[in-house]
Amino acid sequence: MASEDVYQAIKDDILTLVKKPGSEIKVNEITEAMGISRSPVRDALMRLNSESLVDVLPQRGCWVSLIDIDRVEEERFLRHSLEKSVLSYFIDASKSSDISRLLYFVSLQKEAQQAGDEAAFFKWDDEMHQCIFSTAGMQRCWQIIARETGHYRRMRLLSFDMPGVLEKNIEQHLELISALEKKDVASALRIEGDHIFKLTFESAEIIKANPEYFRRNNNDEINK
Repeated sequence: MASEDVYQAIKDDILTLVKKPGSEIKVNEITEAMGISRSPVRDALMRLNSESLVDVLPQRGCWVSLIDIDRVEEERFLRHSLEKSVLSYFIDASKSSDISRLLYFVSLQKEAQQAGDEAAFFKWDDEMHQCIFSTAGMQRCWQIIARETGHYRRMRLLSFDMPGVLEKNIEQHLELISALEKKDVASALRIEGDHIFKLTFESAEIIKANPEYFRRNNNDEINK
């Protein structure tokens, strides 16, 4: 297995909360499960440490980073800034087939929601937004979002446990697609803003339900 595959596998487990915030990552368990040497696992963990998704403590071990609320807000700002900028590019470049692709991804979200599969719901949510960027010719901007918003993404996934959140997500996606199809930039920007900022209003309840997943102070990483 290539180093990139090891990195992506561990990162996917972190972003989908298979590996919970604050949980220890044991190199030996990963090497045995994947049938690989320690070197690519260490390399992957150093990359994830540079993305603030794991805390590597010399001579002590490695843990999945707790979610940093300040970083969630900064990452939300990054995503909002890029997404609101890309909508006009999508409108200029899109064809009816692109709108159909977006609707297809929403239909897959509906299936995942009905099946109670939050990981699949999250995957198709990402695919829909990525489609907007790729159609607009801004795929590298989406790659920045995917790489730099791990705390925000984990917060979003936790929000899926709240009543009505998945249904609201689908509703907002359909409203956004309708605005894009009509080439209504103003409405698309408003809907996108509502969609992104919704998490801000859900944060207190998410933290209350999952206090063990969040940093309480700047020393949490070293208090293992």
